[in-house]
Amino acid sequence: MKFKKKIKTRWHQKRLKDKFFLEAKKLGYRSRSAFKLLEINKKFRVLKKGQNALDLGAAPGGWSQILSQKIFSEENNNIIISVDLKEFKPIKNLQIIKKNIFDKDFITLMKKKFTEGVDIVLSDASPSTSGNKFVDHIKIIDLAERTSEIAKNILKKGGILVIKIFDGKEKQKTINAIKNNFLNFKFYKPKSSKSDSKEIYIIARFLK
Repeated sequence: MKFKKKIKTRWHQKRLKDKFFLEAKKLGYRSRSAFKLLEINKKFRVLKKGQNALDLGAAPGGWSQILSQKIFSEENNNIIISVDLKEFKPIKNLQIIKKNIFDKDFITLMKKKFTEGVDIVLSDASPSTSGNKFVDHIKIIDLAERTSEIAKNILKKGGILVIKIFDGKEKQKTINAIKNNFLNFKFYKPKSSKSDSKEIYIIARFLK
């Protein structure tokens, strides 16, 4: 127990020195990951007022906060839905749904919610880890593939997918599947990603 407490204390100390964590607290963002989406948008201009958006793996709501600020339009009354297995506090201008994206009825449910289709699907999701690197990597790939499948089924033609993946042996299959469905495909690692993280983001635009 003492060993675990030491690790936790070290983790907290490190976090308190993290400028993105401190800035997120200052600006009222629920997570430092909000800056990742802001960086992605600054470079690729993926967010526009009036978009219908689906945010997967949304808890605690950092990306959802940015979506509420950047794309909600009272005039268009567009739909923004955030999905996660965990409950999190409400965010203005969007709907939160507690659900597993692997549920068989998930795509059908989203089609009912977005009767006019979706302009952008985003995922900053990470699966729970087991400590086994191979098992965890497969879980990450499964999550990315499922997100890609959801996007393919509910995005409007010309729609956008922003998705987090992690480096590893099995990632190429997922990358190829996404590439085949979109006209424009880019990799990007935001400066706000932790330097020791293997995460990278795919920005796929113009669904075929």
